Amino acid sequence: MVGRVDLNLLLTLETLLNELNVTKAAVKLNSSQPAVSAQLVRLRRMFDDPLLIPGARGMTPTPRALELAPRLSELLDGFRALVQPDHFDPRTAQGSILIGTNDATQCRLAKWFGNLADMAPGVQIGFVTANRSTVPDVEQHMASGQVDLVISRRSAFPDRLHVRPLHDETFVCVMRWDHPYRKKQLTLKDFVAMRHVIVLPLGGEFDDVTDEILKEMGLSRQTVVSVPSFLVAERVLRNTDFVSVFPTSLARGMMSTLKNYPLPYTLPKFEFAMAWHVRTHLSPLHRWVRDQIAEELMVGREEDGDPMSQIAW
Repeated sequence: MVGRVDLNLLLTLETLLNELNVTKAAVKLNSSQPAVSAQLVRLRRMFDDPLLIPGARGMTPTPRALELAPRLSELLDGFRALVQPDHFDPRTAQGSILIGTNDATQCRLAKWFGNLADMAPGVQIGFVTANRSTVPDVEQHMASGQVDLVISRRSAFPDRLHVRPLHDETFVCVMRWDHPYRKKQLTLKDFVAMRHVIVLPLGGEFDDVTDEILKEMGLSRQTVVSVPSFLVAERVLRNTDFVSVFPTSLARGMMSTLKNYPLPYTLPKFEFAMAWHVRTHLSPLHRWVRDQIAEELMVGREEDGDPMSQIAW
């Protein structure tokens, strides 16, 4: 039976599971809708399962199809790796990669874009914002090709994904350089008395992990603005007496406009990592881009040096 399996059928199944639509799958496969429909009939017979159930908004995979998806991707990726050239040359590589992460990490990678364009002129990088509404479904988004690589907290990733640790992120309190606060050390009493800007990916909320910590100490702060972007928060801080809590790595890059203080309370470090799906695990292009990103993020931290040495009193 194994010797009679048609590889084209498996490629069709992979595409159908990614697209969940016969017409879209046909376009992706450079085939016709009737041909793909006929192949789906054969696949259902082969696996003795409906695999995909038609619905009002596309097709829904059966439990059997969901079980097959990661194993199928691993099998086909192994075959692709087998027939691909051993040597990967970024100068001639072609392709696009979608990366999900927050705007702080996007800013840290900004200098890398120019280098990438020189090293791999045929490679396109697209960013999508990863937040609490998308990270829980990250495996599904990766399997369907909506995103190829996600950089976020390590704890957000399911065990089934491939994960590469990057760094532990710490945080500081930031404010504009000519802010009226002039003390050499930020006290907890002064911190809670200030007016705050908080950054949450979804925006519109007024409590984060800092508020949870303060609540445990019987304290609270006044949050006056909630924004979904650190870049927006930085613009607000430059024009007000508000303060905010920023990742140390991002605050380092904003030293020309913002000064920073160590937090007067203990905020746990966040372990950041990148994760990817078995679908792209063996791709030479994806592997090369992952290596480049990891190197850039680590080099950026080394060049910035000790964050405590850059704190402006």
